[in-house]
Amino acid sequence: MADAIGDVFGPWRARARRLLEAGVPPDRAQWCDDAQHAIALDDGSDETLAHPGGIARVRIAPGLLELLETCACHRDPARYALMYRVLWRAVNGEHDLADDLLDPDVVRLAAMAKAVRRDAHKMTAFVRFRALAVRPGDVEYVAWYVPEHHILRRAAPFFARRFGTMTWTIATPDGAAHWDRRTLLFLPTDAVPAPVEDAAEALWLTYYRNIFNPARLNVRAMQREMPQKYWRNVPESRLVPALIAGAAERSGRMVDGSAPFAAEPRARASRIPVRAAPPAPSAPAPDSLEHCRRCELWEHATRAVPGEGPPGARIMLVGEQPGDEEDLAGRPFVGPAGRLLRSILGAAGLDAGGLYVTNSVKHFFFEPRGKRRIHKTPLQRHVAACVDWLEREIAHVKPATIVTLGATALAAVHGTRLAVGAARGRELRHASGARIVATYHPSALLRAPDDATRARLEEALRDDLARAAAMADEGAQ
Repeated sequence: MADAIGDVFGPWRARARRLLEAGVPPDRAQWCDDAQHAIALDDGSDETLAHPGGIARVRIAPGLLELLETCACHRDPARYALMYRVLWRAVNGEHDLADDLLDPDVVRLAAMAKAVRRDAHKMTAFVRFRALAVRPGDVEYVAWYVPEHHILRRAAPFFARRFGTMTWTIATPDGAAHWDRRTLLFLPTDAVPAPVEDAAEALWLTYYRNIFNPARLNVRAMQREMPQKYWRNVPESRLVPALIAGAAERSGRMVDGSAPFAAEPRARASRIPVRAAPPAPSAPAPDSLEHCRRCELWEHATRAVPGEGPPGARIMLVGEQPGDEEDLAGRPFVGPAGRLLRSILGAAGLDAGGLYVTNSVKHFFFEPRGKRRIHKTPLQRHVAACVDWLEREIAHVKPATIVTLGATALAAVHGTRLAVGAARGRELRHASGARIVATYHPSALLRAPDDATRARLEEALRDDLARAAAMADEGAQ
């Protein structure tokens, strides 16, 4: 028998090999798929194994083997017979069978494999861990998930790679996968405690609210990618109805430019039809940022994005570059990272309206991918070409404290390339005399691989912003 968690391929493979070696044709092979999805292996007394004309050695193409292994995870109880029929045909002369996309058996197997792969992909997307205090100082993460097919063994290695520094368990109706930071084990479901809501869930819900883009809402596409059957296992599902209901109003606010960082509404700009010129990082910057051609980024961006905030602000926040939403709106920090930053500013005791916010690079650097524009880290020449604009802003605002969000901003403001972790807490100053507080960019929280890392980065960013506020207050006294 297979183990209690259901090795769905190994037992079938062993029995199929014995049947082939004995020459048993598909119409005489018997398959049983019991409650644990295991195949009963006979002891050699089965009369079907006495059939003449057996195959001494079984070899098949790697592609067919992978197809059969994937299809074994499907829940259709007829899959084992279908798999054996295809295997029998392959080893009896139809060597290219797996490549025959018009063969009815292959079509059925391909459909099963597609369903299994999609189910495994959905599992990697919709598993949500919750913290469980096992003992003082020791936290284990637990998740509950209901897959359509027998994909636990197939998907579990992904979580071991992605969350290798955590101790976690994923329970399903078929069994549970447990990772102790060294070994992946499979256990009965009744050995797993039920997950409960934890403190990190509030952070995750905040993150989800901030990455929700009402301007790109497509309810049908959302329901297709995350059907309601997955909602009971994902905490953000409780937010979805309200977010959908408020999408139109939020989109209107984005178009009107009512983000709290802005001192006054800014008219939507259009590309200025100027004659193209080669990039010239060493050339003097023109009087208008919109006419800047010191690097090539202007060619594909919608517009340049200057900083915003009151003149004389005591604190200036410097990020890396505009994102997709900033490029379209012509304003800094109005996208997911900006919305998350505003929530953390409030927790640090800072009024977003009293800050000056800008970026090291003023045009959006991206890679087109289908209909999406994917952010790319600016190159050193882009930072060098824009540093004059940043220095003008610093000279105009005269901040007491400059907060650099990320390594690119730190390099632009301080002139040295340091990792944020190494620069945090160090006494750094700008040439103007302003004190520099180096910290993480809020987008680092959005890209964090797990809840624990996300919580650690948020705490660091909040503490650094609070330290910047204290520095600014000291300078004002």
